[in-house]
Amino acid sequence: MVSTFREPRNVELSLLYYLETSLASDWTGVTVLKTFKDVYSTSIALPIICARVDSITTDRKEIGATTLDNRYMIILDIFTRSEAQRLDLADYVKDKLKNGWTYYIHSHVSGDPTTLDRTSSGQCIVTEFIDDSKLDFGQEVHEKDKYRQSITVRVRACT
Repeated sequence: MVSTFREPRNVELSLLYYLETSLASDWTGVTVLKTFKDVYSTSIALPIICARVDSITTDRKEIGATTLDNRYMIILDIFTRSEAQRLDLADYVKDKLKNGWTYYIHSHVSGDPTTLDRTSSGQCIVTEFIDDSKLDFGQEVHEKDKYRQSITVRVRACT
């Protein structure tokens, strides 16, 4: 039996995969994660990008239709070693997001919960850049939060 994920999880995993593969060819040493627990692990060094689906807005595609149009608010937190790296990596991420990325349907093969299979099934498109801000937590701050940027976008999966 194959375990297939639902659209919200596929959107999130598709973005994580896109960032991982893009960064692998353009940067060195940037880790892409989806949970804050992993970000603050002592075994993972900066720079880090943490991306996750935060909320979902749903409308009907047409009046009376049962088909829904989901829009996903995605937050990307960028943790870096310096102000310069924060600015460069945030700009790189926005540049990558503006073009969209492949939407994949992800699944686990029965008996192997650690390996993901991916099947291309459309495109994820950023419909709105909501926020792009430096986060300042003051003087007494965790080292990973010292140079941090948050980018918030709204995304639509076109399948």
